[in-house]
Amino acid sequence: MMIRGLYVHIPFCSYKCPYCDFTSLVRSPVGFEDYTAFLLREAELYRDLNIRLETLYLGGGTPTLLSPGQIGALIDELGSIFDLSGLKEVTVECNPETYRFGEFRELLRAGVNRLSLGVQSFSEEGLKRLGREHGVQESLEAYIHARDAGFENVSIDIIYGYPGQRVEDIEIELESIGELNPDHVSAYMLTPHENTPMGMKILGGELEIPEEETLGDIYDRLWKGLKGLGYERYEVSNWAKGGKECKHNLLYWTMEEFLGLGVSAWGFFGGRRYGNTKNVMSYVKALSEGKKPLQSEVLLNEEDLFEEELMLRLRLKWGLGEEDMELIPERLRGFFEIKGGRLGIREEYMLLSNEIITEVLLYNSDRNSTEVRNG
Repeated sequence: MMIRGLYVHIPFCSYKCPYCDFTSLVRSPVGFEDYTAFLLREAELYRDLNIRLETLYLGGGTPTLLSPGQIGALIDELGSIFDLSGLKEVTVECNPETYRFGEFRELLRAGVNRLSLGVQSFSEEGLKRLGREHGVQESLEAYIHARDAGFENVSIDIIYGYPGQRVEDIEIELESIGELNPDHVSAYMLTPHENTPMGMKILGGELEIPEEETLGDIYDRLWKGLKGLGYERYEVSNWAKGGKECKHNLLYWTMEEFLGLGVSAWGFFGGRRYGNTKNVMSYVKALSEGKKPLQSEVLLNEEDLFEEELMLRLRLKWGLGEEDMELIPERLRGFFEIKGGRLGIREEYMLLSNEIITEVLLYNSDRNSTEVRNG
């Protein structure tokens, strides 16, 4: 198969959000220039693979702590290692406080054609509760500057289910989304991780997130509001207009091969899933010795591949075919619908998708085990 996607992790941040469990560095022992040099060393180790990239995604961290010139230089250098002639989508994650009109224009000239703005909330109270350091005005200005600079594909991230959020608070998000009209919206439910300050407080009872019923009402208003604004859901947490689905993330969800570079990045090709070390000094040390900075590498067998593809496709709105209904236990079939020969979880049950997917996977695992025993 051909590798069509590349993810590059830029771990630098100006501050650490209290809910974030991604690998990010506020005070890094490795500078921007040195880190990008090691990224290119890592890329060289994969030069001989069958790679013709269609998507490139720079995530973090905060990639826009790098200047547009640095990002452009990185893309150019990657182009000397991999075939970028078929590149269709180049996404950069951006915190609202980092770039303005001039930087956005330079970023566009550098070859970036899609922005993912980490707004998280259009409510000052929401931003405060999430521990974000930017304000609503900075988000609005960043969006307007990006559009004025010429970006025709802009996504906005929001978080719901944070401590103290009420059902009516989601109206603020929907109102702002309606006024700005981004091409894509990613809405993620806050997940308390025990290795984060906010997660520890929530799990320890110091902070309260919305109760299950309230969370259900928040989510219900969110998806209905986005649908009313003309957005089509295509994945559990993602909505798009006019065919502006994220091409890169669709590679993940359809089990296409992709490469990941950088600290904590992961990739999948040749039936193998690998993950890089999360420690930046271990990353540098491995590459200094000419080794891949791997923390894990797993060769997936046929059953693993089936289960993983099933799990990922269940996240998509219409990820399965009508004939795949046999994979769904009868007691769960009411949670699904068929449209145009495609099968997916009903909109109103998407908040339960993790539980539904887990049950479907267990059902198929048990069924496969029975078939093997009876084989």
